[in-house]
Amino acid sequence: MCNTSLTTGKLPSAEKHALVTARLKKPTLDPTDLNSYRPISNLSFTSKLVERCVAARFVAHCEQNRLFPGRQSAYRRHHSTETAVLALHNDMIQAIDRGQLTALVLLDLSSAFDTVDHTCLLTILRNRFSVDAIVASWFQSYLTDRSQTFPAGRDQSFPVILYCSVTQCSTLGPVQFIAYTENVQELFDRHHIKYHLFADDKQVYISVQPCEIAAARRRLTDCIIDLQSWRASRRLQLNTSKTELIWFGSQAVLSQSSLADRTLSINDVTLQPAGVVRDLGVPLDNQLTMKQHVNCVASSCFFHLRRLRQIKRHVTPEAMIQLVAAVILGRLDYCNSVLAGLPWSTVAPLQRVQNAAARLVLGLSPRDHVSPALLELHWLPVYYRVQFKLGLLVYMARNGQSPMYISDALTSVSRVPSRG
Repeated sequence: MCNTSLTTGKLPSAEKHALVTARLKKPTLDPTDLNSYRPISNLSFTSKLVERCVAARFVAHCEQNRLFPGRQSAYRRHHSTETAVLALHNDMIQAIDRGQLTALVLLDLSSAFDTVDHTCLLTILRNRFSVDAIVASWFQSYLTDRSQTFPAGRDQSFPVILYCSVTQCSTLGPVQFIAYTENVQELFDRHHIKYHLFADDKQVYISVQPCEIAAARRRLTDCIIDLQSWRASRRLQLNTSKTELIWFGSQAVLSQSSLADRTLSINDVTLQPAGVVRDLGVPLDNQLTMKQHVNCVASSCFFHLRRLRQIKRHVTPEAMIQLVAAVILGRLDYCNSVLAGLPWSTVAPLQRVQNAAARLVLGLSPRDHVSPALLELHWLPVYYRVQFKLGLLVYMARNGQSPMYISDALTSVSRVPSRG
């Protein structure tokens, strides 16, 4: 079926129908608000298999010819939210060490995947990605006459024809989206603004001396205004309600300017600087103390430990170890590379989480020493988990298994000039 579809340049109509169900984005959101739901498109197994083949070949073509933006970290091998956050965090820390202020704007596009124009996408694939001949025919067939049905209880709606959008829950849809928006990097480069992209999330930032705040605000404003013109040409809409602004710097440098001096006006919208923003799941405060991130992780982990304690007597010890590793250790390890170099008092809450997890798994009392338990479970303490993550990232960078922006941030020891 896969080879037949690719050689004929056509995807059967039966494989272009999706069953769409709605799921709450977060349990804390209002279930009566339609914006609280995310549409989930269920496709046929055959359709997913064909998409997987096409996506693998298309991505290989783009990576080989470096067609994707260098700082686009979504849906690419060796790229992740952690590498994107780490690169951003590294730039901010270096700017603070230089005594600079850094303005970061987190831009969000409204229903970005749902507003992709098919005609524009096919033109981009042909002109910028050299997709032609039978491959272009297949992409056109894939995008044409797509339909979806909405279930409601035991009933279903009539099939609805799609004239735009790519399926976010598919294999090929997200790859098509980053191809659809790849030339946005040219806009940022033109304004000399640094950026990081992750799917439809766009992070733009600029580092300046405290006396250059006004110039930085003008450059950011001009860049975002041009971005609005760019997104209009792509039929995309900027979600100003979710756009956030934050200035990073040391306490002494931040105190040299008022909040009014750090606002950003874009057309009729004024962005007020925030004290903390959440970037790809990681809370960042304006001094990068990372205390907000540590507290959020610790709070979440203790909540899940309480839930795991309730089911402990119903599962085997081996199953409990696996549950704790998946639910607790996974949270402790996510983006823990940004915790390197922080005071132990900041990271200590995470170690208390790990100690509590070890006591839960082995049935220890609060007064029992936890070091032998960690040794028995083969769990590295939090401090060494951070060091291990950094070592792993460096190893992957040295062996070509990391994004270029991570490799470029490393300096070989042999190239560092000696102090003697």
